[in-house]
Amino acid sequence: MYYAVFLVFEGLSFRACARAIKPFVNRTHKAVWDWYQEIGSDTSFHKLFRLGRERVKIFAVDETGITIAGMQAFLFIAYEPFQDRILGLHLVWNPNSISAELFLKDLVKKYGRHPVWTDGADWYPLACESMNLSHHVYMHGSWLWEVTERAVQRLKDRTESFDDLFPCRSHGERCKFRHVRNWINVFWLHHQPMYKSFIKAIEYVLK
Repeated sequence: MYYAVFLVFEGLSFRACARAIKPFVNRTHKAVWDWYQEIGSDTSFHKLFRLGRERVKIFAVDETGITIAGMQAFLFIAYEPFQDRILGLHLVWNPNSISAELFLKDLVKKYGRHPVWTDGADWYPLACESMNLSHHVYMHGSWLWEVTERAVQRLKDRTESFDDLFPCRSHGERCKFRHVRNWINVFWLHHQPMYKSFIKAIEYVLK
C-alpha cells in the first residue's frame, strides 16, 4: 500500500502503478487511488515522520497561487531552512491575516514558538502580532529568500499539474479541498527523510 502510493508520487499513473504491483498483489487503479487518499488523511501516520520541535529554529513562511478546478487558490508553506524540511502546508481560497494566523497556530501547536520570517506580505505582521510571535522580513536575494523560494517553487512545480492527475469533482468555491489536502499531505510525507528510509526498508523486503 505505502509503496504503491510512493510509485504514484514518483510519476506513475494509477493504472501503471496497479500493473507494477501486480506481482505482489492484484489491485485495481481505483484501489490505489483509495490508498493514496487514505494515507493522505492519516494524521497519526504523519506524526511518525514530523520534525522534532527541538530541531526547529525558525518558521520561513511564504505563499503561492495554484489552480483548482479552474479557480485560483493559495497555498501557505512553512519551511525550516537549517533542516531543509517543509514543516506545514495550508490551503485557502483567499489569503488574509486570519488564514495566516490559523496556519501559524497549527505550526506553534506542532513545533512550539519560533521567529517568523516572511517576504513582508500584509497579512503576516497582523497574524504574528495576534499570536505574539516575532516577525522578520527577509531581503530579496538573501540566502533565506533563495532557499525559501526554491522550496516553494519545488512544491508549485508539482502542484501545477495537480488538476490533470486529480480532477476536482466539485466546482469553484464549493470544493472542500479534501482530495487536494490529501495530495498535499502525501507531498509533505514524500519529502521527509525518515519517510524515505521507511520506503527503502519496504523496497528491501520486496526484493
